[in-house]
Amino acid sequence: MTSTKKMVVEWKGNLRLEAKNEKGLTIQFDAPKEHGGEETALSPMENVLAILATCSSFHVLTILKKKRLNVTVYSVEAVAERREDPPPRVFTKIHLKYIVEGTNITLEAVESAIKLSEEKYCSVGGMLQKAVPITSSFEILKEG
Repeated sequence: MTSTKKMVVEWKGNLRLEAKNEKGLTIQFDAPKEHGGEETALSPMENVLAILATCSSFHVLTILKKKRLNVTVYSVEAVAERREDPPPRVFTKIHLKYIVEGTNITLEAVESAIKLSEEKYCSVGGMLQKAVPITSSFEILKEG
């Protein structure tokens, strides 16, 4: 079974673009200054990193919630290496570092949630890992 998604991208001046889905939700894009943009929004490649970290986070947080763990602080640092030449300037490595804080958070639960997200649930990661190596690590902070 397949489903379709539609996105319309509209020019907003210079190199600013707005993508809109069928529900009317939007996201803004801009090019870096070195490419003639104004940097009013994330570039497409910055969005790729953000979307990967976000997709994975949806699943990690959902899994931790189902395990009845109390997450109070959560973030992901996404770092990518990018090829300069020859074009296209694709990512050659991506690393996601998950940072979790809360009560009753365990190493095993966080490790398991990340693994399930990476190997089973995150569609963006599943697609990207066919093109670029993606690694991850995590840190559990103490409840403050």
